[in-house]
Amino acid sequence: MSEKKQKTEKVYSFLDKYISENGFPPSVREICAAVGIRSTASCQEYLNDLEQEGKIVRTGLKKRAITVVKGQKTDFISVPVIGTVAAGTPIFAYENLEEYCPLPKEFGEEDELFMLKVKGDSMVECGIFDGDKVVVQKRDDAVNGEIIVAFVDDSATVKRFFKKKDSIVLHPENSAMEDIILPDVRILGKVVGLIRKF
Repeated sequence: MSEKKQKTEKVYSFLDKYISENGFPPSVREICAAVGIRSTASCQEYLNDLEQEGKIVRTGLKKRAITVVKGQKTDFISVPVIGTVAAGTPIFAYENLEEYCPLPKEFGEEDELFMLKVKGDSMVECGIFDGDKVVVQKRDDAVNGEIIVAFVDDSATVKRFFKKKDSIVLHPENSAMEDIILPDVRILGKVVGLIRKF
């Protein structure tokens, strides 16, 4: 085994152990210190190799955004991340896209998914925080109690869905906020996953 391959495996082993013990990934500098890598640039090369091998997933360009993939090599899909929706534009318009994120193919097909960057604290009581990215399965309907993404007042919002006799209730998971009650609503999809930056 080459020296580079040995170092790459050490990085992988450290990532696996660190995440198992702490519940979140280490910083690049912590990886360097633990494995004996002299520069963060070299560390990024090892992380790139692991990502190409399907052993880790890095969600965007943020720090501490690494997930270790167990078992055999996993196939990935590229999913668009929607940021702020410009007024009057379709939600999937180019100007609303912030980046693309790799996700394990187990989430579904590329054309069935998108991700939304959460803004605000309306869902904090169910563990969805400002800056999180939710993985959304495209759908135009929902079942009572599901967490959905809806299009309201020219913006995409994450809320819990309830259908009443004559109205739709979009319920925030934050006791300091009130329900949004509408006669109808455009549903963009159901939240099926969450990615958090550290």
